[in-house]
Parts: sequence; structure tokens; C-alpha cells
Amino acid sequence: MNKHAVIRKLPDGTCTRQQILHAARIVEPSFKETQLRNLMGTLRTSRLIVRVGRNQYQKVGKEPKKSVFSGVYSHAAQQVIEHMQKQFPLLSYRVWELSWLNEFFNHQLAHNKIFVEVERDGCDFVFSSLVEKFPGRVLLRPKAQELLQYGTDDGIIIDRLVSEAPKSDGEPYQVPLEKLIVDLFANKNLMLSKGDYPPALETMFATYRIDQVSMLRYARRRNKVKDVFGFIRDKTSIELLVQG
Repeated sequence: MNKHAVIRKLPDGTCTRQQILHAARIVEPSFKETQLRNLMGTLRTSRLIVRVGRNQYQKVGKEPKKSVFSGVYSHAAQQVIEHMQKQFPLLSYRVWELSWLNEFFNHQLAHNKIFVEVERDGCDFVFSSLVEKFPGRVLLRPKAQELLQYGTDDGIIIDRLVSEAPKSDGEPYQVPLEKLIVDLFANKNLMLSKGDYPPALETMFATYRIDQVSMLRYARRRNKVKDVFGFIRDKTSIELLVQG
């Protein structure tokens, strides 16, 4: 099978598995549906197509040089992760930092916060353990006013991990960009100006591959579909591939 010939037969914009099967049969009429899985793997491994949503693919030429976002952890966050791995090896949790957003926002965030999101039954245990390890730096599910009053630089904020939160392809505690985008609208403790959101979101989508289906699923779980997708639709030039 000539994979480049298949790519040339695909429509511009997004395409489905069925359309890729149709293109393959144009190139090779005897091509069987049972061969599609191997072909899809070849096209993705060869970086000829990328997945942009559920059963939605795009030619790489239409989405050039996009990588998967991977936040770089500070030394302070690495210390938290090492403690969590040692003390809670079986617990499901995520760790991310407010400073990661400096890549996208024009107004740089002066003070960093480390968010540790833990499955519901583990919050109190993690709080007690981290308070002992990092005294004076840990807050459990604080309100915005408490964060302003007691928050410190590299402060650790413990919150509940929302079920169905998008997962990273890396370590289980890592956080993908799809989650951060929804959290911009759902996490009241970020205290960021909405006026900075349009260029920040456009930079995210222009720079990194984003699974909009995963983002939509998480937005639904957090009851923020209209907030997230309505804002993107009305305030940015981002092309939405799913209907929120």
C-alpha cells in the first residue's frame, strides 16, 4: 500500500476512519477493512496524520510541527512528587504548576502555586502528610480569600481530583493541556484575567496538538461546556472540531 497515495486521496480538513478506508480502496481496490487498523498505525507512526478528536484525523501538513504539551516541573514540585510517590504509591493524583501558564500569558505570573489533585478518599491523608513535610506551605481546598491571605510562593494546594480528568501519555501524575484549558474556567483559585484568555488559548491551539473530544468530555464533567466552548467560539479564531 502506497501510504502517500492514500494521503493524497484524503479530503482537506478533518477526516474519519471510514474516509481513510475509502481513500485506501481508491488506491488499492482489493484493500480490506480488516487491514485498516494496520494502515492507521502506519500513517500515524509515519507522522502523515494526527488524531485531533474522536474518530477525527488530520493530515500533518494541515497541522505543522505541533507537539504534545508537557509541563516542566520546578524543583519544588519535584520534591512534592517524590514525596507522593514514596508515601502514596497506589493513590491516583495529578500535579501541575501555575507557572506553566507563563508560556501562554503575556502578563507573567509572579507567584507560583503547585496544585496536587487527589482522588476523593485520599485528600485528608495527603494533606496531613504534606503539612508535616512542607510546613507553612500547604492549603486544603482553600477558598480564593484564604489563598490570598495564607498563600505563599510555591505554595501547595490540595484539591479533589475530578473523575474523567484527561490523562497524559507520560507519568500518571502528569497533566495534559486539555485539562488545563478547562481548569482555566473551572478552577476559581487561578484568579487570572479573562482578558488574557483569547491570545493565550490561541497560542495553546497553534503550538500544541489538542484532543478536543477529551477536552469536551472533561468540560461536561465539570459542567463548564458553555463556558469553555462558548468562549472559544465567540472570543477566539480557534477552529472547533467538536460541538460543545
